[in-house]
Amino acid sequence: MNRVFKATLILVCVSVVWAVQSEGLLSKNDKSDTATDQNTTIEKAILKVHSDMMKAGENQDANALFSHVLDQCKGVIVQNGRIMMTRQEALDATRQGLQGLKDISYKYKQKHITVISPTVALWVADGTTSATIIDDGREINVPFAETIIFVLRDGQWKVLHSHRSIPNNG
Repeated sequence: MNRVFKATLILVCVSVVWAVQSEGLLSKNDKSDTATDQNTTIEKAILKVHSDMMKAGENQDANALFSHVLDQCKGVIVQNGRIMMTRQEALDATRQGLQGLKDISYKYKQKHITVISPTVALWVADGTTSATIIDDGREINVPFAETIIFVLRDGQWKVLHSHRSIPNNG
């Protein structure tokens, strides 16, 4: 092929690509804007579900809290090193933990959401749980760190797995 013809062909191709990109037809930003919009939508949905979960916890309503947990049977919840293998075991432990509390609240210092895919997101946070004991009125404040894996099932974000523990002070 003639060098002049090759050079002309390359210039035409570059010009066409440049023109298409300037019109926004092949813009890389279109794809990333779509992904960013999708991630923002997912993050908002996770924040809403998590807020509903915290309200249920603060209302000491274990059933409402666990309405956001998938009904699957492999290591649903880990709490301070204790693995609760089934949803029912975790629900029973939560009910027992709420007994004897006058009130409970959660204050977050940090919250981070990582969208892994359109149907999976990771929540990582830390904060303090505060509660008042019914028997003696004692107030307790316990720091925590938590991770939660959310999955989208039948149009709803649900907890697939949660891990919460008291951070090591050392």
